[in-house]
Amino acid sequence: MFKILIIISLLLTLIIFFFPKPKRPYWINFLPWLVVVFVIIHLIFWKYQWQMIPVYALTSIIFIISLTKFKKTISNEPESHKGKFFKYISIILGLLLSIVASAVLYLFPIVNLPKPTGPYVVGTTLMSFNDTKRPEILTDDLKDTREFMARIWYPADFVKGNSMFYKENVQQVGIIEPAGPPNFIFSHYNLIKTNSYLDTPISNQQLTYPVLLFSPGFLASYEDYQILIEELASHGYIIFAPNQPYESQSVIYPDSKIVPFSEEHLKKYKENQENLTPLWKEFWTTTDQEKRIEISKKILDSESFMDTVLRVRTADIQFMVDEMEKMNSGNINNIFSNKLDLSRLGILGHSMGGAVAGQVCSTDNRFKACVNLDGFQWGNVVKNVIKQPFMIMQSETFAGANDFILNQFKNKFYLVTIKDSKHMNFDDNQIIMPSTKLIGMTGKIDAKEMLEITNNLITSFFDKYISDKNTTFPNKNITNYPEVEIKDFNSSKI
Repeated sequence: MFKILIIISLLLTLIIFFFPKPKRPYWINFLPWLVVVFVIIHLIFWKYQWQMIPVYALTSIIFIISLTKFKKTISNEPESHKGKFFKYISIILGLLLSIVASAVLYLFPIVNLPKPTGPYVVGTTLMSFNDTKRPEILTDDLKDTREFMARIWYPADFVKGNSMFYKENVQQVGIIEPAGPPNFIFSHYNLIKTNSYLDTPISNQQLTYPVLLFSPGFLASYEDYQILIEELASHGYIIFAPNQPYESQSVIYPDSKIVPFSEEHLKKYKENQENLTPLWKEFWTTTDQEKRIEISKKILDSESFMDTVLRVRTADIQFMVDEMEKMNSGNINNIFSNKLDLSRLGILGHSMGGAVAGQVCSTDNRFKACVNLDGFQWGNVVKNVIKQPFMIMQSETFAGANDFILNQFKNKFYLVTIKDSKHMNFDDNQIIMPSTKLIGMTGKIDAKEMLEITNNLITSFFDKYISDKNTTFPNKNITNYPEVEIKDFNSSKI
C-alpha cells in the first residue's frame, strides 16, 4: 500500500507540472518534497529493493525539476524555451518511468502469503541427515556419504518469535547456468514473510501427529511449496521435506556450508531432455490412447538419468523414515520425540517428487497413502502393484501422461485433471511471481482458485486416508469448481 501511495504521489506531481502556477492549489507545491520523504521512509523501513529503481529514478527527476522551478521562482527569472523543453521532456520521461515502475512492482511484488486455514499455528525447524552407509554417487570423492538437509513444518499452539522469510538465504543461491536470471531478480523473496515460526514448540493438543513427506521437483527446493505445506501443517500434519544436494540450486547447512548445484548433473539432465524431446512431441501430437500408452512406456525405458535421480531420492526418503523411528524412540534428542505417528505415514511430491511418491509407495508398505502432483511416473510402478490409496493430480497439459500405469492400483485410486492449468501451477510461483502467467509458465486458471483446489483436495485426501477423520473424499466443496474432473477408479466418474 505504501508503494501505491508513492506511485500516486509521483503521478500527481507530474500532472501538476502541466498546469500554470496560478491555477495550482498552494498545497500541491509541496508534493515533490513529500514524495522524497515517502521514498526515504520506504528505504528506512523496507530497505533497498531493486523493483523500486524506476521509482528512485523518477523521484530524482521530479526533485531536480522542482529545484529548478524553485530557483526560478526565487529569482523571478522567466522560464526560457530551453527550460520549457527540458521540463516537458522530463515530464514525458517521468510518465514512462511511472508506467515501468508500476509494471515492475506488479510483476515482482512482495506479497502477503495466504494464511493457512487449519486450527494450528505452524512451526518449522531444520534438520540434517547423513546416511553414512550410503556412498554419494553425485560427487567424485569416493569417501563422500549421502548427506542432505530437510525442513520440517508442524502444528503448534502459539507463536514464538517472528515468522520466517520465504527464502532467507536467497542471496546465497547460485545461478543455475550462465543464461539464467541473475540473483537480484529473486532478492525480494527474503522480504516475503511466511506463516511459519522457527523452532516454536510443537502442539500438545494431540499425543501424536500423522506424518507426511514432501519431495520437490527437479531443480526445485522445498521452499517453492511452502503455501501448500503450511496448509497441511495447520491441519495437524508434521511434514518432512528434504532438499536434494546437487539438484537444488544450493543446499545450505546449519554450519553455513553450501553445497552448490552440480553443473555435471545439469549437463546430464539437458542431454536427457534432448533425447526425450522427440518422444514427448510425438506424445502431445497424437490423440490415440493406445499409442500414447506405448510412447509413455518408451519414454520410461529410453534413458537412465531420471531413474538414477528417482532411486537416490527414494533412498533418501526411506532413510529419513528410519531416522524418524529413532526420533520417536527417544534415541535422538529432538522436539519430535514420541510425537510422530508413523502408523499414519503418507507422501506427496511435485513433478520428479511426484514420481518419487509413486516409487516409494510401490516399494515401501510403511506408507499408507500417496499423492503424485503432475509427475511422470518413473520407476517400478509399471511393474509393481500399489495397494495404498493413491491420487494423481495432473495439469491439463500433462493429462494422459500416466495412463500407462492405471492398471497398477489395487485400492482407492483417483485421477484428477485441472483444466486451464500447467505444470508450474502446483508450486508457489503462481502466487509470488505473477509474471509466470504472462510468460506462459502457468495456465489460464486463477492462481488463488488453483491454490484452493489443490489445498482442498490434498488435505481432504490425507484426512480421509491418513488421519482417519470422519470425512468424505472428495468433499462437496470441490464440486463447485468446473475446472476439476475427478475419476474414481473404484466407482464411477464424479
